[in-house]
Amino acid sequence: MPMNKIELRVLIRYYWKRGLSTRKAAEGICAAEGEGTIAYAAISKWYKRFDSGDMTLEDKPRSGRPLKLDDGDLQTGLNIAPSSSTRELADELGVGKSTIHRHLRQLDFVHKKPRQDPHELTEAQANRRVEICRQLLSNPLDDWFWKRIVTSDEKWVYLVQHN
Repeated sequence: MPMNKIELRVLIRYYWKRGLSTRKAAEGICAAEGEGTIAYAAISKWYKRFDSGDMTLEDKPRSGRPLKLDDGDLQTGLNIAPSSSTRELADELGVGKSTIHRHLRQLDFVHKKPRQDPHELTEAQANRRVEICRQLLSNPLDDWFWKRIVTSDEKWVYLVQHN
C-alpha cells in the first residue's frame, strides 16, 4: 500500500534531522518503501523548507482557481441567465472556460440560441417579393427551370451543377 503524503514527509524530516544528504534520504526511503516512491528533487524541496524553519508537513495553500466545480452552482447560474456564454459562467463561478464546457457536456447540456430575424420586412419590401414571385410563376419557361431553383427561408438559390 502506498504511503500517504504526511507519512512520507515525516520520513523526510527524520532524515533531515539526522543530517543526511538529500541523495542518501532518497536512497533510504526508496530502499524501504520501494523504487520510485519519491524523487530526489521532492526531498530537496522539503529540505529547503525545513532549513528555512518551516516544520509543518501540510501543503501550503495555493492561489488560483478551485479545482472542483459544483454542478449545482453551474445549474443555478444557467437558471439565472440561460443565455450565458461559457466565458461569462467561468468568470461568475471562478473557474476556467474549459471546465465549464466539460461540465456542460457531462450534464448533456447543449445550448442553442434561437434564430432571430435581423429585421421585419416593410410593406413595400413584402409587396416587391410578391410581385417577383408572380412574375416567376407567369414565366413561360419549361419545367426544367423550376427544378433547378431551391428555396429555403425566403432565400432563393439558383442551382447549377457543373459536371
